[in-house]
Amino acid sequence: MNNFILTEQVVTTLDVSNLEFEIGITLPEKYKEHILRFNGGCPDEKDCFKGKVIAHFYPIKYGKSPLEKTYDRIKDLLPNKFLNFAYDGGGNPFCFNLNDGINYGKIYYCPMDMGEVEPEFLANSFEEFMNGLTEDCDY
Repeated sequence: MNNFILTEQVVTTLDVSNLEFEIGITLPEKYKEHILRFNGGCPDEKDCFKGKVIAHFYPIKYGKSPLEKTYDRIKDLLPNKFLNFAYDGGGNPFCFNLNDGINYGKIYYCPMDMGEVEPEFLANSFEEFMNGLTEDCDY
């Protein structure tokens, strides 16, 4: 398991529930478990997935850029019911697809520096994403 550094204050299940209510989306269970353990932060060693480097996970609450605020700023730029949960060094988000159905919980990389966002599929679930993190970004 990957450890995280630079995390924010611990959050509670009530904090997670409040976020879900505020944004009107149900978060994947494995992500909720992760947030309750590490509220934001950076992967300590393994920070690469399929050639993409994760700079930081958004905390859901607390800190300079909590998810509850950053989501409001970029939600209109992302596909419907995509939720940013982490970002790379250029600020491009890693997102969940939280639409109902077979794509619920899938992970996408959403580069935002070329105008219209073209999501790039990365993983079928948060668990697959986290288990696939590596130290080496050579894909």
